Amino acid sequence: MSLLLPRSLGAQTIFILVLGLIVSHFLGLAIYSLDRKEVVMTTEAVDVAERIVGVVNLLQRLPREWREDVVRGSDSRTFSVALGPDATAVGVGQGDDLTDEVTRFLRGQFIEWPGDGLVVGFAQTAPNPQRRLAESTGVTNPITTTQLPGDGKSYDYLYVSTRLENGRWLNFAGAIPRAEDLWPGMSGGYILFVAIGVGALTMRLVGRVTAPLSAFALAADRLGKNIRAEPLPETGPTEVVQASSAFNEMQERLRRLIENRTQMLAAISHDLRTPVTLLRLRGELMADGEERTKVLDTLDEMESMIASVLEFARGTYHDEPQRRVDLSALVASMCDDMADAGATIEFDPPDQILLACRRIALKRALTNLIDNAVKYGGVARVRVEDRPDAVEITIEDDGPGIPQDQLDQIFMPFYRIDGSRTSNSGGVGLGLSIAQAIIHGHGGTIHPQNRSDGGLRVRVSLPS
Repeated sequence: MSLLLPRSLGAQTIFILVLGLIVSHFLGLAIYSLDRKEVVMTTEAVDVAERIVGVVNLLQRLPREWREDVVRGSDSRTFSVALGPDATAVGVGQGDDLTDEVTRFLRGQFIEWPGDGLVVGFAQTAPNPQRRLAESTGVTNPITTTQLPGDGKSYDYLYVSTRLENGRWLNFAGAIPRAEDLWPGMSGGYILFVAIGVGALTMRLVGRVTAPLSAFALAADRLGKNIRAEPLPETGPTEVVQASSAFNEMQERLRRLIENRTQMLAAISHDLRTPVTLLRLRGELMADGEERTKVLDTLDEMESMIASVLEFARGTYHDEPQRRVDLSALVASMCDDMADAGATIEFDPPDQILLACRRIALKRALTNLIDNAVKYGGVARVRVEDRPDAVEITIEDDGPGIPQDQLDQIFMPFYRIDGSRTSNSGGVGLGLSIAQAIIHGHGGTIHPQNRSDGGLRVRVSLPS
């Protein structure tokens, strides 16, 4: 059943509601159709019985020599009367509800009739094009095909035989029209009309109710890219207003948390620079020798760590506004600058690719990735491709690659494969963490993988 349901909440609500209405109307119309057939048949049978009462009363009041003329004059397209020595109805279908109802009605009109002076029978027409009567035991003289009503409708037949005072039998055969089947025409059209009407109205109303949920999804996506995104409008049902208010408060708390962390790291960086500067001055005053060199190297490492931590904090705080830039030109300028500095980089810039991004932050992320490729692989091959729904940047190198069990850990802050944190081996282990934070902040993904012929391939995908 879950495979038949649509994916969205609004579509599922509409589907379930319309399905429920269709099922309930189907069952209701089915029950109504069955009851309607019984009511129509009983009403028509009683009408035939009333005509019989009228004919019998008329014959009882007229002279006997007039009876033949009255009987012939009472015949019609759907009502046959005949005088004869025998009863043509001998209890066909006797005991069912219809014949019992007609029998009670007639005996109520003619209380003086003896018990064996009234016979009521019922026969159904066979469902075939020739419209012949079904064989019914007890009908000794059924109406022939040529006597059936020729209006194209379906009829059943009520047979009544009454014995007159002279011993002869007055035989009646009345055509009872069958109730038209409501399926599939009228009922199907009615259910289709209800389904379309209710579906259209429900679609509009459910769309208004579920719209805030879509707004939540968009707001959560914006929050991951820009902590300063506009807050959600606090409108709609009470529950939606409460959820919107809670979301806005969460966003504000996150913004304050990140701002406070950035300010704290900046303050720590500023405060640490003063003692580091004093230590550097004292180190410079030391006599030349191995100890002086070690002190100055340690101070250089401390300054590098402070700068890297501050850069990481700024990289995860999206304060720069987005604007459309030519990504191909941006990557080309980066590669040219690094090549001028002595790096080996291969890049064939494609045609213009416009992308909405935070230019400085994205440049920092790509610089870190390309610099890693040059540092550990000797060469960086960069490729930018414009996909239908994303822009893909691929960076490959010819280095030793990364152990497969460590591929998922290289983006962790301060994580280094060789376990060291010396500037000689490549910084303090925050470059890839900064790159990942910036790429995720743009709503993109970053995936590293080892190449089959050696080296590492890093694929960055940014939504276009």
